[in-house]
Amino acid sequence: MTRHFLVALVFALVLGIAPFIARAEPMQQAFLVQNSGWMEPFYADPGSQFKPLVSAVVATVSRPGDRLTVAAFNQGGQGNVSPKLLYNGGDPAQVARVLGPLQPARKASGALADTDFREAILATITGPFQAKPGILWIFTNNRNSPGNDPDTAKRNLEFYQLVHLDPSITRSLAFPLRMRVRGAHYSASGMMVYALAYGEPAAARLEQMVNDGTLRRVFTTAPARLKPLDRDAVRIVPRGVSNSANVTAMLATDGRTLVFDIGASDEVTRIGLTAALENLFYPYQITSADVGARLIAGDNKFAVTVLPQAITSLAPGAEAEVTLDLPVPQEHIPSPWSFAAIKAMGKEVLVPARVEITLDHQQLRIADAFRSNLARLFPGDPLADVFVPPQAIEASTAEVPVLFRVRYPLLPVVLLMSAILLLIVAIACLTWLAGRTARFEIMIDGYSRKVGLKAFATLNLNDPDGVYAGRIKRGLGAPRVIDTVPGHAVSVRKP
Repeated sequence: MTRHFLVALVFALVLGIAPFIARAEPMQQAFLVQNSGWMEPFYADPGSQFKPLVSAVVATVSRPGDRLTVAAFNQGGQGNVSPKLLYNGGDPAQVARVLGPLQPARKASGALADTDFREAILATITGPFQAKPGILWIFTNNRNSPGNDPDTAKRNLEFYQLVHLDPSITRSLAFPLRMRVRGAHYSASGMMVYALAYGEPAAARLEQMVNDGTLRRVFTTAPARLKPLDRDAVRIVPRGVSNSANVTAMLATDGRTLVFDIGASDEVTRIGLTAALENLFYPYQITSADVGARLIAGDNKFAVTVLPQAITSLAPGAEAEVTLDLPVPQEHIPSPWSFAAIKAMGKEVLVPARVEITLDHQQLRIADAFRSNLARLFPGDPLADVFVPPQAIEASTAEVPVLFRVRYPLLPVVLLMSAILLLIVAIACLTWLAGRTARFEIMIDGYSRKVGLKAFATLNLNDPDGVYAGRIKRGLGAPRVIDTVPGHAVSVRKP
């Protein structure tokens, strides 16, 4: 196989089996369930769905081979242990059992326990995770008050700085959920579930759960992305091709890959793509950003013109209409007479590439609809202020897979097969002729002699006295004299 065909084959296989590869990789996951005093209504209300939600999340996101840790957390000290291990194993069915008796924790004084998110996260990473990659799931009413600190906004900000700025937390999501509960001391309208990926393998697993719909089976709302905010900002949604009627553009079934169908004989060097840039930064609005792009195929990089060159006020999930002038990487497209094209038998050859979209001078803000939803779920809590992305993030990059499907005509295959067939016939004829013995009349010193000779054979000739007189050699036709001894006459009589 040629190198291009192998690359295309591997690319197609990866697209098809990547979800199964991800499922085969075990991952350790920790489920941290807050049981401080602020959580009292989630335990006291007889209609509370808090514990069933935790069990459902564990059952949905865990896979065979995963190591599962379930722990209750509040704030350690004053005779109270936090986080407190409830379960460590691989059976998600055990979670409901260990959560059943769980109640809000109390200090040695009898007062309800306080909350410390940072303590719980760091203790899990250094404890059950042993500083190895894993996913932390945090179930909380989002009140973080170590030492019964009433300044919960400041404490929340410390937690978000850990989530945003610590490089070991590679991906983080938040799920604000409606859950009305009332207890003897407090009431609540909602709760928050966080998913924090510690290490790159955990980030890949978490991203896979978002992409393959796993999380949609248990969460009714889209995940709010807290991190990363410097990549995967947008995707390209093709609308059509403006400069060639023979090129079509579409999205692959993965919802991300751009697929272009091109005829090998069309000599298309550039594709004028009308498309939309969709904002994937939920829950952030892209207030403004300068847009740039390039096409990468193998080791080659090509500039891509994007118009307009800036986007403004793009809400999460909304689209901005753009045009992209995409070069076709001709050096990566096999010739119609190449092995890859012949092997395609007049069908298609896949040429992988990718488009890198950059947003420079990127400005983000929390979408108004998301801010309003938080205000309804957490009334009086200045939570929305800590969703503001770090000021240091001023750019992002999105890599969009591209697949050029090049259609090849059947004519080269037909001509090649015809040539092969003719060659086989010719070889067969030559073989038959070479094995056939023909008889010829040879004159030696005036005497006639009959000899049998196969094609391409050589024969020594003697005179009537048995003395060597000469030599003849035959091709496909009559033999010819190639040697005559002086004093002798050797000739081949024409039939």
